[in-house]
Amino acid sequence: MPEATLQTTSERIDKDRVKLRVELPADALDDSLARTYKKWANDIKIPGFRKGKVPRQLIDQRVGPEVIREEALRDALPDFYIEALRSEELEAIAPPEIEVVEFETGSPIIFEATVDVRPEITLPDPSTLSVVAPPDEVTDEDIEEQLERLRDRFAELETISREARRGDFVLIDLQGYQHDELVEGATAPDFLYEVGSGNGPPKLDEEVEGSRPGAILKFTDSVHIHKEDEPEHDHSHMEEISFTVLVKEVKAKKLPALDDEFAKTVGEFDTLDALKDDLRERLADVKKNVVAEELRVSVLNALIDASDLEAPEKLVEEEFNHRIEHFSHDLSHAGMTMEAYGEQVQLTELEIRRDIRAQSGRSVKAELLLEEIARTQSVEVTDEDLGREIAILAQRTQQQPQDIAKSLAESGRVRALAADIMRRKALDYLVEHVNVKNNEGDTR
Repeated sequence: MPEATLQTTSERIDKDRVKLRVELPADALDDSLARTYKKWANDIKIPGFRKGKVPRQLIDQRVGPEVIREEALRDALPDFYIEALRSEELEAIAPPEIEVVEFETGSPIIFEATVDVRPEITLPDPSTLSVVAPPDEVTDEDIEEQLERLRDRFAELETISREARRGDFVLIDLQGYQHDELVEGATAPDFLYEVGSGNGPPKLDEEVEGSRPGAILKFTDSVHIHKEDEPEHDHSHMEEISFTVLVKEVKAKKLPALDDEFAKTVGEFDTLDALKDDLRERLADVKKNVVAEELRVSVLNALIDASDLEAPEKLVEEEFNHRIEHFSHDLSHAGMTMEAYGEQVQLTELEIRRDIRAQSGRSVKAELLLEEIARTQSVEVTDEDLGREIAILAQRTQQQPQDIAKSLAESGRVRALAADIMRRKALDYLVEHVNVKNNEGDTR
């Protein structure tokens, strides 16, 4: 669409909200009117006229000239609005609220747009920011922890006669009843259950802990029973089930001894020392990556804390709603309500929502600050950057890179991916320019 000669004025009505007033000449709508009449000429059927050849006068008679003009304006308004933003050098961060003020035939068109704009940002000087880097050396305690995990993985179960404790396994017959009828999905004979795992009915751990072989336990619990006519992950409907549990055996883990024979069992190691050396080498790479990510988080938090930027409420609200939606979905997937989760973490629903809103505010603030760093440092996202990210996504999802690229393009998510890369590059710059100290206070 050729650019119309528009006149704009702007008025700040809040710290992050601006009202635009835009005036257009009467003929600014001509191109959009032509396209609208062409569309109606193709859609409308009038005897004696071929498709696309219906005159404007007949379309006006059938549809109404004002309807045509209103449709033409509706189609053209987004372009006029974007041009007005450019004219006033404003950057919108949310869709506008548009009101058409004057729209008379043959007269100038006037509309007003109330829009949330990017706030003015003053970045803290990176050289004034200091963070303490987490230690990245592999300690003897780290090696011992990995060895204990390996021992646990290669442990054998042996039947014992004492009471069941957390970490033990119990062989049980689990039977769930409703109205004296067994409930499918709540009944499991010869069920080998780890005490404390939380993988059974919510009260099962509490009931079996401290029991001995031969014990018969009875309790009532609220559980979700999936039914054929409901979505697979819908856990909103809970039912009261009466459970009877027969404890048949209690089994404890028998951990293997930490010796050369254990090293040979784990892998191709002749000695326990060789196994430890291998663990130390592999842990060094893992810990280096973990520490690097922890450092990035610390640097970003230092930037947020040092900035006096107030996150725009509109963006915070959008981020809050997005997080609440995902949080509620995750709770439902786990068969838990917000109230039950609150009882578990000893928080009210109001406190949970308050915390999520605070997180949303920091997230929005972080994005705006990183985008400002990217702007001031002229950070660019290249085709190579996008290709590398797409390759990583393809590897994670076990798809072909070309399929990922096609999906991103069709869904319009390429810009969002580029924005993520840009912010990561901005954080890379920040990490390089802040003061990073070790635990002894020495600057790296």
